[in-house]
Amino acid sequence: MENNEKPIPLKYFLPAISPYSPITASCPSCAVNATYSSHMRLNTSEGSVYLWSYQCQSCGTLTTSDATHPKGACVGLEEKCECGGQYRRDKNIFCPSCNYRKKKDNKSEDKLYATPEEMQAIRKRHGTEELNAE
Repeated sequence: MENNEKPIPLKYFLPAISPYSPITASCPSCAVNATYSSHMRLNTSEGSVYLWSYQCQSCGTLTTSDATHPKGACVGLEEKCECGGQYRRDKNIFCPSCNYRKKKDNKSEDKLYATPEEMQAIRKRHGTEELNAE
């Protein structure tokens, strides 16, 4: 790589980010800081409740939900963002302010769950796959 070439960023996915070591990223484009984590666990008198992190694939807004899916891990919410976009956690994260790192894969999909094998594939891609210049 020549000195004037910028390194290609890597892909990062919400399910693979440890809740004990969240990522606080400062966007190199707009300098906004955002904190990403896979989930939060709340202990209640009824037992533990997991609030999974999701990102709107249109505007980048972050939210949490305790939604589950009978066919696998819930990776997309039926509830829409205020902008009309879909909340997902199986896509590469991007800046919620300027959309830096948002690519064509950051889109809505009909399938709202992932199999254990698909979740394992996401964890393997986390921090190892380059973000293509799409």
